[in-house]
Amino acid sequence: PPYRRLELAQPVQVEVFLQRLTDSARSQARPFTYLPAERDPYGIEAKRRKKPPGYMEHFAPLPPA
Repeated sequence: PPYRRLELAQPVQVEVFLQRLTDSARSQARPFTYLPAERDPYGIEAKRRKKPPGYMEHFAPLPPA
């Protein structure tokens, strides 16, 4: 997952774990390092700002008659 701030000046060490929704059981935490980036290579910020598709946008348009 993206770190809460993408503008990092130096590496940030965190611990990452998985948590099950049904009973909140957690996996063992693992160390993870976020590194500063010059730009957003995966377009994370653009994806955050993108409006989710509406109901009708899930259907393909009908071919012209």
